Amino acid sequence: MEDIYSEIVKALENKEKVALATLISRVGSAPRAIGAKYLIRGDGTSSGSIGGGCVEAEVWQEAQKVMEKGGGKVLHFDLTPELLAEGGLICGGNINIFLEPIREELLNIYKEAARIRQKGGAAILATLVSMDGDFPKGEGSKVLMKTSGEKVGFLLGGVELEKKILREGEELLKEKKPKVIVLSSENRQMEILLEPIFSEPTVYIFGAGHVSEQLAPLSKKVHFKVVVIDDREMFANRNRFPGADEVIVSEFENCFNQLYIDDSSFIVIVTRGHLYDGLVLQQALKTNARYIGMIGSKRKIKTLYEDSMKKGVPKEALDRVYAPIGIDINSETPEEIAVSIVAELIKVRGESLS
Repeated sequence: MEDIYSEIVKALENKEKVALATLISRVGSAPRAIGAKYLIRGDGTSSGSIGGGCVEAEVWQEAQKVMEKGGGKVLHFDLTPELLAEGGLICGGNINIFLEPIREELLNIYKEAARIRQKGGAAILATLVSMDGDFPKGEGSKVLMKTSGEKVGFLLGGVELEKKILREGEELLKEKKPKVIVLSSENRQMEILLEPIFSEPTVYIFGAGHVSEQLAPLSKKVHFKVVVIDDREMFANRNRFPGADEVIVSEFENCFNQLYIDDSSFIVIVTRGHLYDGLVLQQALKTNARYIGMIGSKRKIKTLYEDSMKKGVPKEALDRVYAPIGIDINSETPEEIAVSIVAELIKVRGESLS
């Protein structure tokens, strides 16, 4: 699925009418987390999700009015047993959805948000939800603020309000979770949605064989960036990995020099043999990657670990490695192995954000 900010950019560039629904609060076990988004276009199509069909059907209807009249609104849903049964859901709770028209003058804000998501960096997207209980119209309702101080757009309330937002944003970027705050500016009470904008975690897949061919598109579907590395061009190419963000042909001994690996990186070692797995593993352990996983039988992994320790790798470093890679679901085929690996990636990613 394409990043929703990129979808907004495309729609605005095509002069389409669009409305964006964002889940801004929830009580109980609602189906989606705060910050979940649902984009509705003027032609009736939609992307994303804020819950089950029972909620989204009503949001879709309200979006038509918002696109026509302008101005945002907050929709409240009590997920009663009756409503849940209608939508086929099994969870409950109360949720508030902020629904806003996305106007053409916001294009540059969403362009920059999409660029950060794809290329890296960090910023806070601040959206004015209400002011003294009313929903604002026109300019001054949205600003994208980078940690460097650069900004695109502006909020009613001026510089002092933006300084307060930046202070709140520092903690928000650490937590990587959106929230709604209430601030006072010029004797007006303002409810503001703050959303951290950052690049998706990157999965570096070492090896371009059958497992990788299944793993790359599945990783993309669950919102990882994907880089595939192999020393064989006949395997590492765009025909085999059309959806990967990058495909690199390089000797495994030297490839880490070309990569930017940080604490949001996930390293998956699925090369074609013990020798190459070992080469990649030794380099991976020198990084601060969030996750290092390696495919192989327990016997193979024991042998590789013993060889690594003989070369001076401490046992504590090897304890970081998820091996055998993936959640145990008795997987056998490349497709099943890919599912087990991606399930583990999602689990670790979730732990790092909790």
